Amino acid sequence: MDLVIMPLYVKKGEVGTVPKVVGKQIDAAMTTVEEAGFEPVKYEVQYDEKAKEGTIIRQTPEGGDEAKPGRKVYLIVSAGKEVVKVPSLVGLNLSDARIMLVRSNLSIGKTDYIFADSTPSGVVYSQNPKPGTSLLASKMVNLTVSQGPRTGRVAVPELVGLQLEEAILRITRLGLKPGVPNFNSRPEGAVGSVYDTYPLVGELVEFGSTIELFVIKDNETPPEDEQ
Repeated sequence: MDLVIMPLYVKKGEVGTVPKVVGKQIDAAMTTVEEAGFEPVKYEVQYDEKAKEGTIIRQTPEGGDEAKPGRKVYLIVSAGKEVVKVPSLVGLNLSDARIMLVRSNLSIGKTDYIFADSTPSGVVYSQNPKPGTSLLASKMVNLTVSQGPRTGRVAVPELVGLQLEEAILRITRLGLKPGVPNFNSRPEGAVGSVYDTYPLVGELVEFGSTIELFVIKDNETPPEDEQ
C-alpha cells in the first residue's frame, strides 16, 4: 500500500499535507485547514492548564500527515484553566468535607483545630476561601475544625497522607504523643506518609495520650495475611 497506492495518489494530486494548527486560535485554525483543502471540525472543548482559552491543543490527523482532500480534521479546543466555586463546608465533619472538596475538583489545605463550645468535635468550624469563591481547580481550601468544648480532651487530627515528620509535629502541638511508628508495605501511596492511625481521626482522647502511626515503608504489595 505505502509503496504502490500512496505514490499513485501523490502523482494524481489526490493527497495533501494536513497543516499544523496546534497553538492557533480556533477561527484562524479552521480557516487554515479549509484553505488547505480539508474540513475542520470543532470536535471537543477541554480544560487545559497551559493553553489559552480558544486555542487548539490537539488535532487529528496531526500536522504534517498526508490525507485525501476533503478529509475531516478534528480539533480539540482549550477552555483555559478550570475555575470552580468553593462549596460550603462549615458544619460538615472532616471526612465529608474532604469528599465534597474532591467532588468540586479542589483539595484540602492547612487544617487547624480549635476549641469551640458551639460546634461538635470533628466538625468544620470555618473555611478559607469562603463558600462561593471562584477558585482555580486543584487549589486548596484551608479548614478550621472544632475540637468541641475544652474538657481536658482533644480530637485526633487528620494525619493520613502527611509525611511522618509533619504528622508528629501536628500531634505534639495538640499536647499528644506519637507512638513508635509502624512501617508497613502498601500497594500505593507516598513512601514515608501516614496511611492509618489509632485512635482514628476525630476521636476524643485525653491530653498526653499516645497516637499510633502506621507509615508506608514501600509500595510493594503486602502478603495476604498482612492486608
